[in-house]
Amino acid sequence: MRRWPVLLLPLLLSACQDREARAQNAELARRVAALESEVQSLKKEQAAPGLTPPADAAAVTARAAARNCATQLARTLEDYRRGSLEKRYPAAGDIALPPPCQNQKVRWQTRTAQAYAFSVVDDAGAVLAEGQGP
Repeated sequence: MRRWPVLLLPLLLSACQDREARAQNAELARRVAALESEVQSLKKEQAAPGLTPPADAAAVTARAAARNCATQLARTLEDYRRGSLEKRYPAAGDIALPPPCQNQKVRWQTRTAQAYAFSVVDDAGAVLAEGQGP
């Protein structure tokens, strides 16, 4: 009779280890899927039409400054909309460009009370960054 608990103990421990291993494998599979999704997103971003790949340090710097401008401008527009009683985006005269956009060229495609779309372009007109909402 006393042998049964001793024989069941390894069986129970291996069952717990199997459950733990399955949980760890599931977590690793989830993380791998998330990383693969991120890689695909980055590949699509690099291959997006209208966006030119950086050729040198100046191009990388210009693209980074344009993305900073686009991020800050989108944040400014969204902050305005959240604070607006009508929940609308600002008209052209209602808001100034944020500081990161002061030396950037912003080209508006759409600018209405309910939506916006813009591009930050270089001197040649090549798109460096984009933003849109909602």
